[in-house]
Amino acid sequence: MIVPTCLFVLTVLYRSIAQVPLVAQPRASRLIASDIASDAELSVLISGWERQDAEKMAEQAARFQDSSQTNDIGSDRLRNGREQMATAGLKPDDLLKPDMLPSTPYDPAVATARFASEPMSVGMRQMELVGPLLAFLGRVVIDVRRGQEEKHRQLRAAELTTLISGLGPAIIKAGQALSSRSDLLPAEYLAELSRLQDRVPQFSNDEAFGIIEAELGSPPSRLFAAMQPEPLAAASLGQVYKATLHDGREVAVKVQRPGCEQTIALDLYILRAYSASLTSLIAMLGREIDLVSVIDDFGVLIYAEIDYTVEASNARRFRQLYGSIPNVSAPEVITELSSRRVMVTEWVDGFRLTDRAALLANRLEPAALVDTLVQCSMRQMLQNGFFHADPHAGNLLVTSEGILVYIDFGMMSFLGSEQRFAIIEAVVHLVNRDFLALADLYKTLGFIPLHQDTEPIASALNEALPDVLNASVSELNFKSVIDKLGDVMYKYPFSLPPFYIAIIRCLGVLEGVALQVDSDFAIIKDAYPYIASRLLTDRSPQLQRALVALIFKDGKLRWDYFEALIENAAETNDYDALAAVEQLADYVLSPTANELLEQLVEQVIEALDQLGADTALYIYRAVIAAAAEVSSGGESAVANGLVAGLGVGRGNVQPADMGAAFEALSGTPLPESTRRALRLLQSLQSSAADANVDLSRAGTLALTILSQRRVQRLLADFSLQLTERAVRRTIQLMFNLPTITPATNPSTKPESL
Repeated sequence: MIVPTCLFVLTVLYRSIAQVPLVAQPRASRLIASDIASDAELSVLISGWERQDAEKMAEQAARFQDSSQTNDIGSDRLRNGREQMATAGLKPDDLLKPDMLPSTPYDPAVATARFASEPMSVGMRQMELVGPLLAFLGRVVIDVRRGQEEKHRQLRAAELTTLISGLGPAIIKAGQALSSRSDLLPAEYLAELSRLQDRVPQFSNDEAFGIIEAELGSPPSRLFAAMQPEPLAAASLGQVYKATLHDGREVAVKVQRPGCEQTIALDLYILRAYSASLTSLIAMLGREIDLVSVIDDFGVLIYAEIDYTVEASNARRFRQLYGSIPNVSAPEVITELSSRRVMVTEWVDGFRLTDRAALLANRLEPAALVDTLVQCSMRQMLQNGFFHADPHAGNLLVTSEGILVYIDFGMMSFLGSEQRFAIIEAVVHLVNRDFLALADLYKTLGFIPLHQDTEPIASALNEALPDVLNASVSELNFKSVIDKLGDVMYKYPFSLPPFYIAIIRCLGVLEGVALQVDSDFAIIKDAYPYIASRLLTDRSPQLQRALVALIFKDGKLRWDYFEALIENAAETNDYDALAAVEQLADYVLSPTANELLEQLVEQVIEALDQLGADTALYIYRAVIAAAAEVSSGGESAVANGLVAGLGVGRGNVQPADMGAAFEALSGTPLPESTRRALRLLQSLQSSAADANVDLSRAGTLALTILSQRRVQRLLADFSLQLTERAVRRTIQLMFNLPTITPATNPSTKPESL
């Protein structure tokens, strides 16, 4: 009874380790590390990576196929992966991440042969792992039997965090990963584990310098002109020194902890030895978990993290992809002085992003730096898919010139195109509060079993999550949203995939850092402008469907959502207003949108008719009031107000100024239809000004649209109906007749307004 119970604890710990595999490119890259690629070079670079990834995919697929025929190990993982791929409609290259294999890959067969001849070391490590975990589990079992588990949950969570911190680098990494697993543990455990730090002593300089010499072939005294005698930082996997090259450049030297790979390999071997029997045990508890594949996935992850050639490749790739973003950088890797256990990069003089005093002392705007961080993160995750998964305060430096520098690329993640689109679709469903669609999306992505009824989950999500557009800033706190979502995931049979775990960790850490700099920051609200821009400009079928789902409901355009989308998109630096017009035109003029286009034209006519009537009546009343004031000998405030509001004598008339001027004149607020039109006009004007619209491109687009016979017919009908309505309303106003709306079809009777 004792052994299975203890192993169940290990299962829960290691079930959380299915992180997104590290992504790296082969060391044979011909690009110089210090070069930052231009847009054209990036296009060629990414195309080359895609070809390499396709080749790697084919090789791994063939190897997996061979292993599945000759070995039962991992067969469940392969079968489940194929089923999920068929269900989700994902492409194979979205499931196999680019070149994640280190120079010494994780291999369970090699570990088995290695430790079969070391029974003493295996037995002693088993005792080190099993003893403390068994004692902890005993306390939890007693709490459950006494009905005090919830009362003592916070205390036990703190005990588990302390326990994990002393069990070595593999277990520490497991605990850090577990802090994002809301599908496995309650909120109290997640909160405590999120505070888990690498509490390990530094190792001696003699050991560090010996590793440098063994890896690079010369002692540090020959490789560097100078090297500080003590490390600046120590962590579970390595420690960092500051040194100076012979050419005068200052560098950071990262050295791996001695015996790191040995310890990790032994822990994985012990856990994997019990995983097959534990899989059936967990199934009895209602959880379908293939522990063999979980441990193997973690092995691939951590073996890549302890291979610094992988991290160096990650750093170069990050620098090439994102180094051209304004005020964003990454240190150059000194390739000739880097190896599997040693990595040398340029030294960055800066201070932490969270050091608000240093930011202000250097006359830097904290909110602007946070915005740079968020926009860069959105581009990483949703544009290219290659993103820094651990942007904590220690990995984000700011130079005195205001450059945000990312460091430490050991934990990188990759999102395939389908996964990136799914994230944006999920946001759209949240905005729409369409939680049934959100639950169905979770099922499609493999978060919940295919046989699971999604209606109870949708109801739980509806109760738990706030309205994204209308919630207060406190409700838009990412942690509070994830906590509420986590309660649902813990209650129902969710199994979070690696990419989602990485996103949760990344965004949670990012928001925590940003809140230390800007107390009013809310990542969901701040990230929405980028998502709005992607929805309006991306021509992928998935995002086109998401856009239609957001701004159309029951065949009708939701003007408030459309207006909010344009306003948010206009806040991004790279929003392309013409691309948005092209995307919308492509869709509404396509054969599949015939009925929608007819309804849209009717809605636009109705909206313009109402806008014209409301605005004309408002101006008429304002002019009558002004005339009365003038006739009674009042000053020319009316004329002065109109001149100011309409921008007479100025080159740039702002719609907001016009509205404010008319409200000041009439003393009454503008009609809602007029106010909305002015807001929309202001957003479009701002977008055009910020984007520096190409008039030639705009003219070509307009001619292309207007040259279509269908558009010409619709415009003729549109003009005719709008003219008829204007004439009718004028007659009604002149003769004080009742206001009516025209019949939209022969069976519809006019109604009084």
